[in-house]
Amino acid sequence: DAGAASLAEAMKVNTTLTKLDLTANNIDFAGAESLAELLKVNTRLTELILRYNGVAAVGSSSLAEALKINTTLTQLDVFDNCIGEAGAASFAEVLKVNTTLTQLDLGANQFGAVGAAFLAKAMKDNTTLKHLRLSADRIGDAGATFLAEAMKVNSTLTQLWVDQCNIGAAGSASISEAMKVNTTLTQLDLWHNSIGAAGAASLAEAMKVNTTLTQLTLRKNNIGDAGAASLAEAMKVNTTLTELDLNSNNIGAAGAASLAEAMKVNTTLTQLDLSENNIGDAGAASLAEAMKVNTTLT
Repeated sequence: DAGAASLAEAMKVNTTLTKLDLTANNIDFAGAESLAELLKVNTRLTELILRYNGVAAVGSSSLAEALKINTTLTQLDVFDNCIGEAGAASFAEVLKVNTTLTQLDLGANQFGAVGAAFLAKAMKDNTTLKHLRLSADRIGDAGATFLAEAMKVNSTLTQLWVDQCNIGAAGSASISEAMKVNTTLTQLDLWHNSIGAAGAASLAEAMKVNTTLTQLTLRKNNIGDAGAASLAEAMKVNTTLTELDLNSNNIGAAGAASLAEAMKVNTTLTQLDLSENNIGDAGAASLAEAMKVNTTLT
């Protein structure tokens, strides 16, 4: 892309710009190649956003090669760029050697379990990445299991987004096992998967022993009353979670009652999202009784 090439040339001598956002500019792989050459010499840029640009696997490879030697970029966003499995593999290689990148967004690239496997292997050794977004990458239960194994040994990642990834109960169980031993992750987003009541039960067991997670998003997972009851039991003993999102989970009055009992004794949760469920008047009444004694929910 000629425009990206011209901009890249200018950036080679610019000494002040630290953030470059080129969202939805159709730079494609050629533009990505020009930007990659920039990253090899620029020492000021810390954030690069390339969402919706058709970078593809070829462009990803170019960017990856540059990031192996770049020592200043801390945030890279290549959301929805059709990078595929090959692109995921390229960025995985970066994570093995790059020591400055702290935030990486690879969402909506749909590289599946194979791409997740490449990234998970790299995450076992990476010691700098803190935020990883894999939203809508269709990694499934297999991909979730690969990531879970990495989470058992990774000691730097604090935020993980695996929403809209076709993760079911089995994948949730794998992640839950990892959360029992992981001591760094503070935010886990599983929005719009299919973990169900069984997946919620697995996570609940993890939350009984995990002491670092503060935010858990489970909206649109069809956990139902049974899943809500499992999580409620965990919340009676968990002392670190501050935000729990259960929006759109087919939770009825019984589930609300279980959560209400937990809220009578829990002293750390500050936000509980039960919007777009089916708790009805009875469920609302249960929660109201809990709010008479709860002093932390805001």
